[in-house]
Amino acid sequence: MNLAWWLNAAQLYVSAVGALLIFLYLFNSRKFMDQWLTPEGKAAYRKHSRLLILAVGILAAWVLLQYLAILFP
Repeated sequence: MNLAWWLNAAQLYVSAVGALLIFLYLFNSRKFMDQWLTPEGKAAYRKHSRLLILAVGILAAWVLLQYLAILFP
């Protein structure tokens, strides 16, 4: 296997881990919403958080699938 394959696999791994960490942070941040947001901020957060969690979850799943496809062709 050549260097480009290894670099591509490493890039996909790092991207997958980063997207999963962002997803977990966003998913768990709802617990702390009451502590640091005003009522207007809570309404805005509720409005946008579901779509943001969904988008980051889809991104994480896609990058993880790409990484697995490289490892197990």
